[in-house]
Amino acid sequence: MHKVIATIERPSSELIERYKAAMREVVTENIPRSQLMDPAIKPLANRDWSIVGPAVTVKIETFDHLMSIAALGVVKPGDVIVVAANGHLNSAVWGGGLTLSAKHLGVEAVIVDGAVMDSRAILSREVPVWCRGSYPAHGTWEKPGSVNVPVSAGGVIVNPGDIILGDLDGVIVVPRGDAEKIIIPVEEKTKLLLERRKNMIATKGTLYSVRGGKDYVKSKGVEWID
Repeated sequence: MHKVIATIERPSSELIERYKAAMREVVTENIPRSQLMDPAIKPLANRDWSIVGPAVTVKIETFDHLMSIAALGVVKPGDVIVVAANGHLNSAVWGGGLTLSAKHLGVEAVIVDGAVMDSRAILSREVPVWCRGSYPAHGTWEKPGSVNVPVSAGGVIVNPGDIILGDLDGVIVVPRGDAEKIIIPVEEKTKLLLERRKNMIATKGTLYSVRGGKDYVKSKGVEWID
């Protein structure tokens, strides 16, 4: 039942770069809300991080670091480690030593559906970490689990190689099998919105005027009384 799958299929580096250039709000418009993790999972200390990378998944059975350590044996630079800790907050499953190790391996980020510890050390190591919270103690280093199997994290099923996007607003999971198809409309609308933003800045415009002002509001069944 417990296994480590060392080799997984990852999206191309070119596709990852395309998602990095995309506006996050447009990505979420093109996937079901079920692909957005629980908003309680946020960047540690509300750091203003923005990341994109393929998922390496960690399934733990109890409060234990063993499988997170095992994941360090299979990650590649740019990967996002996703630790499925069932949302528990009364024992940490990620810490400063693991973060330092992840930094040495070029890991893009870590997503923990649970608690971390050594927050100050994590923050000093410059590897973005999302989590539900922190706790001042951890469990053991010996309980089996699995790496690179489907997991549930933040209410979302995450498969190895899915594209993970994270920022201050939360975490998005784009299924690897749909990523090529989704990026096409995302890029089209991103281009449109960036041009609109450029024009708004140049003209000091507002969304009120861009959307059509009073006439637009009235068209939605609202009485406007001057």
